[in-house]
Amino acid sequence: MQRTFSHAFLSKATLIAMFTLGAVAVPATAVRAQPATSPATAQSTEPTLALSASASETVAQDTVTLTLTRELRGENQVDLSRSVNEAMNKIRDKAKSDKDLEVRTGSYQVWFERDNNRPVEPAAAGTRTVDAKDDSKADDAGGIWVARGELLITSKNMEKASQFAADVDEDMALDGIRFSLSREARETIEKRLLAATTKAFKTRAQDAVTALEFGGYRIKSLRLGDVGQPESYQPRMMAMRAAKAGPAIEAGKETVTLSMEGAIFLLPK
Repeated sequence: MQRTFSHAFLSKATLIAMFTLGAVAVPATAVRAQPATSPATAQSTEPTLALSASASETVAQDTVTLTLTRELRGENQVDLSRSVNEAMNKIRDKAKSDKDLEVRTGSYQVWFERDNNRPVEPAAAGTRTVDAKDDSKADDAGGIWVARGELLITSKNMEKASQFAADVDEDMALDGIRFSLSREARETIEKRLLAATTKAFKTRAQDAVTALEFGGYRIKSLRLGDVGQPESYQPRMMAMRAAKAGPAIEAGKETVTLSMEGAIFLLPK
């Protein structure tokens, strides 16, 4: 009876061990049962097709940028630079006081324009041919110093920006007008275009599958891109409607395009 009990006990332990080993062995068996070709290799054997789709929307530009300039000419470079800086600081401070206006500095240049048509007089006898001169002043060869500074005034309130240019025209002249689409407006439009672009891409992919008589498709890669028409430019100078009134400005339109490019795997039927 004792041997029987011991034999039964060993048999049960052996049975438990067998179940345990079996549980461990199952994944190994499953791995061995997998085909030798990996999923990546399998995909590479499927035909691929490159596709592209896009959606566009034309909207009115909502932002204007005015270029204000101060340009002076004279014989003294230092005095000219000081006068241009004073005018720019005055207008910049005035624009900063209005929350609807954004101001930033544009180009700033100081250069010497030589008068090539002016004859050079020969030096008098007994005088030195080279004299020490103040480099900040125009030399005897003929010419003039020019100082020019720009301020860029940007606003979504086009009427206010136009009136601001008229109010400060005695200090800085209006030299250019540029229209554009604000970043916020562009992002809102692109959100709308994303759904339309995705739908167009899927439609094109399905049409290709049907035309080529495949069973379906799987996306391999996708890339989004955007294309916009260049910002519109108005003439450099525009006539004033009346004294101390801003120029009659009107924004143009801009086309925003969202494109999608990618590749698909063509699946057999």
